[in-house]
Amino acid sequence: MAIPLTMIMNIVTGLMGGPVNKILDAYIKDTELRRKLAADLQTQIIAHFGKEQALEQSIVLAEINSDTWLTKTWRPILMLSLLGFLGFVGVVLPLADLIAGRVLPFNPRWNALPEGFWDFLSVGVGGYIGGRSLEKIAGQVLPSPGKAKR
Repeated sequence: MAIPLTMIMNIVTGLMGGPVNKILDAYIKDTELRRKLAADLQTQIIAHFGKEQALEQSIVLAEINSDTWLTKTWRPILMLSLLGFLGFVGVVLPLADLIAGRVLPFNPRWNALPEGFWDFLSVGVGGYIGGRSLEKIAGQVLPSPGKAKR
């Protein structure tokens, strides 16, 4: 997941303004050295976040540009499988209970699903829908690489 630059800056500023500066203040008495170390640490942390974000982007690009269909489509397949499971547990199973006139002995039910499952599903589906929407909008806004400007 790509982290916006402003969020990275807020995280780094929070770290540098809080615990990191307290540690530097406790162990380094020279004000100039402490200031230089704090600036260097801040630069290194931002560079690390930038490298991490670049690696995440390269992984996704490698998946998209892969020759195998499974590598390209594993994320949508996973999300659709989870949505299918939820549809089964939330729609098919209650209908089967209603038709049978009793609760069928099938687990898991809604209450058995872990809380993290909902977060994972909402982030995954939201990211997929948002990504697809951005692809469609980018295709309309940006000129195609094969077409020359007139």
